[in-house]
Amino acid sequence: MVATETAKTIVLVLFGLAILWIVIIVIKNDTQTIIRALAVTAVLGLSLFYLNQTKLEQLSFSAIKDDLFPPKIRNYTFEKREGFLAGRPTTTFIFDDPGPPLSLSLESGGKYMAIRDIKPVNRVLAMLGLPPVTEGVSERAAVTHQPLDTDKYRWDDYEKGALLVERGICHDMTTAQAFPCIVRIIVYGR
Repeated sequence: MVATETAKTIVLVLFGLAILWIVIIVIKNDTQTIIRALAVTAVLGLSLFYLNQTKLEQLSFSAIKDDLFPPKIRNYTFEKREGFLAGRPTTTFIFDDPGPPLSLSLESGGKYMAIRDIKPVNRVLAMLGLPPVTEGVSERAAVTHQPLDTDKYRWDDYEKGALLVERGICHDMTTAQAFPCIVRIIVYGR
């Protein structure tokens, strides 16, 4: 990752050198390389324009890709239930099949799964009007060693209290695919 301000400075210097290159080409009347110089200058100019417009503080290939081509957010159907559990208010979101896809990675040892890529979770939370999570988590069963905690992921330090995401296997009949997905989200209030 690179800071946006650093990238702006580098691209600005390169853009200045490209302009100088064009001036030298025009003075020498070298028409064979003018097209290359103009192309390089145009790319650097567009890059500088993007860097001045973006709200990203850190740049990476995936962050730029998501900024330029935001992923399509599908409106998933869900049921919202409010209630109390052990004296704490809870809000439950139950998704219809197919639910939102979930990106999982196998933990060392190969027995449990973890959420390392939090972008899919944050897209769903944004769709629900909830604050994002800041880091990935391991499957609850990896921590508690209880079979009941299989397929559950919990953030205890969530902004609104505690967040529990339950995964399942969803089936998209339009593409005949099965994939891990979010079947339920529970927010435990403070």
